[in-house]
Amino acid sequence: MRLIFILLFLFASLPAQKISALYDVSFSIFGKIGEAYVSRFQKDGHYYIYVDAGLTGKAAVIGQNRREIHESFGIIKEGVYVPELYKITRSSDHFYNQTFFVFYPEEKKIEEHRLREKDVETSIFNVFSLNIDTTVKRKKSSSMKTLKYYAHNDLQSIFFNVKHLLSTMNIGDKKVVYAAGGSNKKGEILITKPKGKKYKELANLMPTHENRLITVLINQDIFESDKGELYISLDEDYLVKEALLKDVLLFGDIHATRRWKKKE
Repeated sequence: MRLIFILLFLFASLPAQKISALYDVSFSIFGKIGEAYVSRFQKDGHYYIYVDAGLTGKAAVIGQNRREIHESFGIIKEGVYVPELYKITRSSDHFYNQTFFVFYPEEKKIEEHRLREKDVETSIFNVFSLNIDTTVKRKKSSSMKTLKYYAHNDLQSIFFNVKHLLSTMNIGDKKVVYAAGGSNKKGEILITKPKGKKYKELANLMPTHENRLITVLINQDIFESDKGELYISLDEDYLVKEALLKDVLLFGDIHATRRWKKKE
């Protein structure tokens, strides 16, 4: 029931403030492979974050039009985004999956609802035609569970709250935060303000103010990278300016660069 009311409010809202950006995503040896659109709306103490990332061009054909949409909806308390619902939609030509994370702060629990659709191919030998007949049917399933941990963020709200996190950190500090939506069973995310040699290396790749250059370790395999460590450069609004995922197996680096940013 809580999920239904949150969704109804979400689609009924007409946010008054909006910030949005478009990013080009490229592989070292392949060039541009996709785009990611990010927007954040807020009105009357509520917020809505929308992220839409997908493959483009030849990469879309090879990747069967893989696409991901992330949506975070909640309230704003003293400038902090507090999620009530986090929705992830992953799709391609052959599957369509949705995951909903519903937050219950009073009970310190998060429910995870999963809806899965996948094409299943069945082959049968036809004794009359002496051929293999193949049929494709879409298999559907659903499940629900309560996470074994409670987190005050999801994988999108955490980045819009990073300004508050960084204000309590010094150069070289590390901080573990928790967010629903990752593959880590505890929801742990490690944020670091790099220093010394690491900072100089990243600053050369992604110039920005030292207080707005961070590494984020989300403890999940991203494109076969080592632990899924992201290097992120933030702008003056603490919106991602550039992001770099280094040393991806066989391919080199994945680089996201912002094409444009708008405030409305």
